[in-house]
Amino acid sequence: MLHKRQEVGHRSVEQRIRDFHEFDLPLTPDDLIRQARRCMDCGIPFCHGAGCPLGNRIPEFNELVYRGQWKAACDNLHSTNNFPEITGRICPAPCETACTLGVNDQPVLIRHIEFQIVERGFSEGWIVPQLPRHKTRKRVAVVGSGPAGLAAA
Repeated sequence: MLHKRQEVGHRSVEQRIRDFHEFDLPLTPDDLIRQARRCMDCGIPFCHGAGCPLGNRIPEFNELVYRGQWKAACDNLHSTNNFPEITGRICPAPCETACTLGVNDQPVLIRHIEFQIVERGFSEGWIVPQLPRHKTRKRVAVVGSGPAGLAAA
């Protein structure tokens, strides 16, 4: 394998107790491209089928990041996930557990790549609020607080 998994750094406790900024330190765009490239070495991508309960098309958005097509990666991510800005932060990343590279090596850094795609989407203005066209003034009850329940709300 050409590149090894590069772990994400974290802010020190002394810094974190003074604010509510991000815990993880972002990788550079070049580091993210190298990490996404590791996905291209995969034979059978179990990450998006057996690993991701949302069915994110992980090999596809990793390839788009690897090719520098960040906007397309952001669009791809939003095609299956209503809240990648949330799941990229709090997801336990079962996709990484299902990653084929994890059999003999460390899995691809999928959750952090997702997180960085969304952060770039915000900074570039690709992600904007989508307000409803009209309000119905009807009420509904939503059971569950997972991604599907939040999307329904």
